[in-house]
Amino acid sequence: MKRYLLIHYGELGLKKANKPYFVEKLRKAVRVRLEKRFSINFRVKHVLSRFMVLLPDGFIESEYVEVLGKIAGIKNFSFVFESGIELADLGSKIWNTINTDEVDLTGLDTFRVRVKRSMILPYKSIEAEREIGAILLRNGLDLKVKLKGSDFFVDIEFFNEHGYFSFKRYPGLAGMPPNSQSKLVSLISSGIDSPVASFMMMRRGARVIFVHCHGYPFTDKSELEQVKEIVEILSAYQFDTKLYLVPFGQLQKVIATTLDVPAKMRTVLYRRAMLRVAEKISKKDTAKGLITGDCFGQVASQTPENIFAVHDASSIPLLQPLIAFDKEDVIKLAEKIGTFEISKQPCKDSCTMFMPRRPELKANVFDTQKYEELYPLDDLVDKVIEESEVIYFD
Repeated sequence: MKRYLLIHYGELGLKKANKPYFVEKLRKAVRVRLEKRFSINFRVKHVLSRFMVLLPDGFIESEYVEVLGKIAGIKNFSFVFESGIELADLGSKIWNTINTDEVDLTGLDTFRVRVKRSMILPYKSIEAEREIGAILLRNGLDLKVKLKGSDFFVDIEFFNEHGYFSFKRYPGLAGMPPNSQSKLVSLISSGIDSPVASFMMMRRGARVIFVHCHGYPFTDKSELEQVKEIVEILSAYQFDTKLYLVPFGQLQKVIATTLDVPAKMRTVLYRRAMLRVAEKISKKDTAKGLITGDCFGQVASQTPENIFAVHDASSIPLLQPLIAFDKEDVIKLAEKIGTFEISKQPCKDSCTMFMPRRPELKANVFDTQKYEELYPLDDLVDKVIEESEVIYFD
């Protein structure tokens, strides 16, 4: 029997007149990622709101799961066997397949059959489910029928005058296809939050450009290396990834050594300067907004008053997808996307450099503007951007 990869999308189906654009973006993403991973040509066909990919002989399912699990826009996918639409023959092929190495029923007690049928067939879905289930039981399937919470599923889809069956459906990332939306600039650190915030916007189809404000040479290079590793992981979720490494420590030092700037205001002033750096880079790269990993009330710079004072420094949209998240939920997502093990490693970063013992919790936006007049902020921002290193990832 021929084997196919069957891919379903969700939200894209609601796009109406714009649906072809997003469907093509997803189709291309699937083809490019598969061809890059396996170095063979794939034909990704769009058939009745699903994608079909003919699989080569001897394919390893887990390797394909690893690739498809990182492509946003996919609702779910399965590795199906091709058959006909005659139920007796289909049931026989399913039973024969169950009795091969493809299926392991060890420790399972219940099963059910799920059918998604073509409207042109002479039987209804529930009729097909009963008939296939009866065939399997007559042939000796030693499992009980259970319609909800079953241990084992037989999934069947009918379309294009064929039946396609499988025994496992893998969840996808959902969301929108990679690079299907405008560019955004993410202020990324080696911590837990900002990589997750970046991923969430990538899952919405944004092409994310990363900006990391580092403290080297006032700190060691551990932070830089961790950020590079994190961005390399995140680059698997989009195409054409770019990372700016901005020598921000020299700008921080100027702020910290400006005598008329109260020490407690440094945190807010650093954050405002970072936004100005990211905004200038966004305009240079025609991005439409900024991303930060802020979580409401989590640290001193994220109190309502300080968020207000920091946001005042940006004239373009500032997106904060984690703003109401619980920290444990962020950690779980970081573990899922593969950045947590790197982020939890200790390192000295720019956020902890030249920091006051007691940062301001309720900054006044007019005061911050006044303090910024005490040093040549625009010139400093231009200088650190000019001295930035840019790294590209495939």
